[in-house]
Amino acid sequence: VLVKKIYQLLLLLGLVFGTNARADLLIEPLVGYSFGRFTTEIPGEDDATSTGASYGGRLGYQNLGFQLGVDYLNSTLDVKDSKDNLKASEWAGFIGFKFPILLRAYAGYIFSGTGELGNIDLSEGTGPKFGVGFTGLPFININLEYRKISYDKVKVGTATLDNETGYRDWE
Repeated sequence: VLVKKIYQLLLLLGLVFGTNARADLLIEPLVGYSFGRFTTEIPGEDDATSTGASYGGRLGYQNLGFQLGVDYLNSTLDVKDSKDNLKASEWAGFIGFKFPILLRAYAGYIFSGTGELGNIDLSEGTGPKFGVGFTGLPFININLEYRKISYDKVKVGTATLDNETGYRDWE
């Protein structure tokens, strides 16, 4: 299913940018530091802060400043008051614009997110993402990004929670 979604997005990219005389392939590896809050609506569960390293990349097309593509992010986050790390991965589609004044703005939608925290498995994560970037150095972009992902399925041991019984958010 994920491969089919990526194939459809790449086909759309080809149709949109394939007829122009000049289009550039966008390949952008990324390394970052994430921090945020892991929240729950499950009674008796408290929010937790988390920090840690992230890596991934973006692939797409850019033309006349416009950018369109997919990105992948893999994170290992230290969750406060937990002996386990949160290991999460996300696939998202994005659209952006690179201004001539060394600034880029973009927005995206996380269409597939999963995570693991000890014996807790998170799946069917979706949500928005927004970012701005400074592109003043050759081949280096410095980005600030906001992501909010909601997981529709949470499996704790043998019990599975969904939207109707409670859910967890990563912000």
